[in-house]
Amino acid sequence: MNAAMIRGPVVVGIDGSEPSMGALAWARDEARRRGRPLTVVHAYGGDRGAAQKVLDGAVAQAREGADSIEIRSLLEPGSPASVLLKEAVRAEMIVLGFRGHGGFTGMLLGSTPLQVAHHAGCPVVVIREGARDVAPGPSAGRVVLGLDGSPQSERAAALAFEEARYRGVGLTAVRAWLVPDIDTSASPAHEWEQAESDEQRKLAESLAGWQDVFPGVDVIAKTVGGDPAPILIDESAGAELLVAGSHGRGGFGGLMLGSVSHALLHHAHCPVAVARA
Repeated sequence: MNAAMIRGPVVVGIDGSEPSMGALAWARDEARRRGRPLTVVHAYGGDRGAAQKVLDGAVAQAREGADSIEIRSLLEPGSPASVLLKEAVRAEMIVLGFRGHGGFTGMLLGSTPLQVAHHAGCPVVVIREGARDVAPGPSAGRVVLGLDGSPQSERAAALAFEEARYRGVGLTAVRAWLVPDIDTSASPAHEWEQAESDEQRKLAESLAGWQDVFPGVDVIAKTVGGDPAPILIDESAGAELLVAGSHGRGGFGGLMLGSVSHALLHHAHCPVAVARA
């Protein structure tokens, strides 16, 4: 177990839109919780003067009620992805808003989200506009962690436990599993029970070390048979944060490329953090 976070600034990408301002508020609060500086980044491709006004307005908004943290600003020409990836080298995390089209607000539909999430050397947190417009679910007020046993899960677990500790909330760890070679209607009951027991054991083993490091975090461990996406989406209703790993292939590990990726990032009812090993 070795997945320490880089101690750098919390970086937020803004473009003046409502979703990016929501991301700005989230990032400011996160910087305060972590005791880290906040870097507000605006990448532009046109009028520098107009871009500077957008950035200055965002910084002024971030400073409201944020006297305890250092706030920096960065105005850079170029694409959002290239600018953010340069900052990711020294960032503790990158925070972005999402509506569904254009600039930072459309991060999840074009090339920018793929570049940032797959190449940033720090966690990427996406704040989707309207994500909390839903009744609280089973993990409301908690951090939700999606695990699949991969090395990327270690990075995700480190982030999730840290977030739970910083926020003073519990953590719900979910291991969703699919066993295509066991037919629940035809296979003996003991076969299915053994498979379920094995999954519970694997989840307990993956959490044991982290619970030793973060003894004050209340942990609920769940193993659920089924498609990971709807299971995690249900758990995310009212949650503080949903955390999963990314390595570019299937399951939780392929969060940013496959159907699980699109389901969580477009339908999760809370901010989503992608932690890449």
